[in-house]
Amino acid sequence: MNKHLTIIIPSYKSKKLVLSHLKIFNNKYKVIVIENSYDKSLKKIIRDNYNNVDVYLKKNIGYGRAINFASKFVKTKFFLVICPDTKIYKNTISNLLKASKKIDKFGMISPTHIKDKNKKNYDLFIEKKQLNGTCMFFNANTFKKIDGFDKNIFLYYEENDFFTKCNNLNLNLYLITNSFYCHMNSNNKKKILESNSSIFDNIEEKNNSYYVGGWHGQWSKFYYQKKYYGFIRALIYCLPNILKNCIQLIPVLFLDYSKAKYKYFKIEGFICSVVGFPSFKRSKFDRK
Repeated sequence: MNKHLTIIIPSYKSKKLVLSHLKIFNNKYKVIVIENSYDKSLKKIIRDNYNNVDVYLKKNIGYGRAINFASKFVKTKFFLVICPDTKIYKNTISNLLKASKKIDKFGMISPTHIKDKNKKNYDLFIEKKQLNGTCMFFNANTFKKIDGFDKNIFLYYEENDFFTKCNNLNLNLYLITNSFYCHMNSNNKKKILESNSSIFDNIEEKNNSYYVGGWHGQWSKFYYQKKYYGFIRALIYCLPNILKNCIQLIPVLFLDYSKAKYKYFKIEGFICSVVGFPSFKRSKFDRK
């Protein structure tokens, strides 16, 4: 088992995808799974078949918070966060590890999307202001020193916030051009109970998760803008889209109730963020 790297997989109703990753990582890396939908059956399968994997069941604490929680149990120098719907290739991890040994100090490094594989890159490391958030490689000590992801953000903009924090602290972000990943698109309309990396039990549960996602998208957008650029600038940045949703809400209500409800959730998320409420909204199907 690799002594330098731990793999963290945040999961939300992603049993099938998580297990497909574990088949690849079995006996190669220590793996920590944070299961945000409290799936006891997934934990049992892993417990019975994988000795190198720790599973923590959570009542949906969010993406960034899940990574923060898992990082407390990392005992290796580095850790790699992989979303369940992210595919990595044969040399992805080994090339990330090699790159990490050549960079003295970094906030995060990440592989290159496979679609960009044939682009001419003359540098092994390319310094960026932002990277992808589906496959992220960290130095564990650096991550802990800067307090990881913002605990106030439940969903969306957690990577933006982390990248901005790294930029402000002069912790460089690097894209590694000989290491590759693919973020799979699972929004197949034929699979009506799937969305991103999640498989839902029924259409109402999927729709509710969609509405809540809209709420957090606007809450986090305003929160992030206010945190780094101030209240007034955040309002100026966010208001045009919110006003557009307000104008569209009533006519859409008679044409497409689901779409109207999504717009309402976005407006409510923005208002809650403006008045200073925490990111409290959750799917009614999440465990309480």
